[in-house]
Amino acid sequence: MKILPGRGAVRVLVFLVAILALGLGVASLPWHSERAASPPRVVAAARGAGPLRAGAAAVPMDVPAGAPIAGFARWSYASRGVRDPVGARAVVLAVPGCKVALASVDLLLVPEALDAAVRARVTDLGLDGLVVAATHTHAGPGGYWEHRFAERIGTGPYDPRVRDLAAGAIAEAVRRADATLAPARVSVARGAAPDLARSRSRGAEDGRLVAVRVDREGGAPVAEIVVFAAHPTILGEANRLISGDWPGRFVADGRRGVRLFLQGAIGDRSVAGPESASPERFGDALSARVEALAPSAPPLASTELAFASVEIALPSVDPGAVPALLRPAARNLAHGALPAIARAEAVRIGDLVLAAVPAEPVAAVAAAWRASLPPGTEIVSLADGYLGYVEDPARMSARAGETALTYLGPDLARRLGEGVRVAADRVTRPAASSFHGDALRPVRSP
Repeated sequence: MKILPGRGAVRVLVFLVAILALGLGVASLPWHSERAASPPRVVAAARGAGPLRAGAAAVPMDVPAGAPIAGFARWSYASRGVRDPVGARAVVLAVPGCKVALASVDLLLVPEALDAAVRARVTDLGLDGLVVAATHTHAGPGGYWEHRFAERIGTGPYDPRVRDLAAGAIAEAVRRADATLAPARVSVARGAAPDLARSRSRGAEDGRLVAVRVDREGGAPVAEIVVFAAHPTILGEANRLISGDWPGRFVADGRRGVRLFLQGAIGDRSVAGPESASPERFGDALSARVEALAPSAPPLASTELAFASVEIALPSVDPGAVPALLRPAARNLAHGALPAIARAEAVRIGDLVLAAVPAEPVAAVAAAWRASLPPGTEIVSLADGYLGYVEDPARMSARAGETALTYLGPDLARRLGEGVRVAADRVTRPAASSFHGDALRPVRSP
């Protein structure tokens, strides 16, 4: 015999459904206007040429016991110790007219507030440009981002001790690198390691590998800056020990001086091959590939160095993981969770251009960007902020690829791409007139 709900229960159910529908309707109203697009704007630029000076340094982070561990959404973010050391590394390059610092830190990402805290600590160094990037380890310390969403889905509860620890380590690495500036020479080596990375969402394949080698004039190694793309997730979600994952192992093998690692177009890149069985095996395998790279030209003691920072107006928040019916309400709920303005930055070192974005572009998006960029440009992810993933708009319309991990809708690829193009153009075109912008120092030209 079936037991049917009484009329009272049915009325309550209908009432609740009506209330939910009304609430969804109200939440879906256009409470916020769409963010208008505007041309990218150069806010800082500098260039110089001549004898190169360089310095490099590495600074460890002594993570407090029980500090949050970042990288995955977890019920508990408490760490249970340290598996291997984590820290920050920096390289400072200087020629007459331009001084630039590149820094890399064993963190999941570098939010805007952390980037600002680092910049505030190095304003006296006279830098024309600073790029701070994360290795994207999914086992690094968390708690450094005070953000209502990020704390719950990736970085863990905010702990000002960790924020200050990270900012201090990055800034100290830059300071120590600056203190060791001395005559140097630079060379660039290019290659590929397609067997060490794969697309996890059936996207374009890409194993681009670049190494910038900095040596003293007598040949003694100073630093090596390496760009490659693969997610550091080998330890997995069950791990509770702080670690740099495979980038931590990779940078520890600094046979050419301080090794600084920058993620390439990482959006859909995962580690691949038998080497991915452990961070140690993968880090060692990539080290062997880098060591085997031959420079594309003899080292140069005199080179051109340039920097540009470009401000980009971002589209409105549009979480890709939310079903179409709920998306208007989700846009209202998440409004203000991400900034309205972001920066793309470009650093030119001789004939190499590093174009840095505060996001995770997939390989196909990066390839489309490079098609309109100067030859030799490499994309660097996860620098000076965080905007989520950047997926190809066509794949987003099919809700494929990394769409569920995007936060700013399909127009983000175009807007960031335009900013990258303007920044790369600024560092490669003939010198322009000086101006004052939102720079570490006024714009200068030789």
